[in-house]
Amino acid sequence: MPDNLPSFLTRNQLVPLLMPESGLPLVEGLLDPKVQVQPAGIDLSAQKVLAPTNGAIIGFSQAETKLPDYKELEWDSEGKVYLAPGPYKVILNEIVHIPRNIVGLARPRSTIARGGGSVVTALWDPGYSGRSEVLLVVHNPFGMTISRNARIIQLCFWELAEPLAEGEGYNGRYQLENIPTNRDLTTK
Repeated sequence: MPDNLPSFLTRNQLVPLLMPESGLPLVEGLLDPKVQVQPAGIDLSAQKVLAPTNGAIIGFSQAETKLPDYKELEWDSEGKVYLAPGPYKVILNEIVHIPRNIVGLARPRSTIARGGGSVVTALWDPGYSGRSEVLLVVHNPFGMTISRNARIIQLCFWELAEPLAEGEGYNGRYQLENIPTNRDLTTK
């Protein structure tokens, strides 16, 4: 077997990546690292919940694609929002910086599934930085109430067999999504 097979990162490997000596942290803005860093990943939490207001057009190219418009839902006085059955875009609290030697894949926390929901995500490509968005789908016919900062996904990380070369990695339209444009991302 080759020595350079990809490996799944565990808590002991993730913690040093949250406060690297140089460069950006793997995940920044954790509300409580002691709670969010799990044995095999990092829990990410809900900052905003949005509901679609129209349909989407998905084409082969970005020029053919039109994403739906969304309306932000308001948290009530207790910091909760009721979600009727259907799809919702959730913007996460945490900002993720995936280095060129790592890839991320998220799974819904089991509490979401047990409550009658699912979370749909894409791959976090090497080189991606941003405050990600995920799709929360409420299947429970009675709906679901979530709290602001609810942990909804666990982001897991794999080290690639070999890192991508300088200049390679994610450079798509969602790079630096939901991060203020005046933010300096060149250092910790």
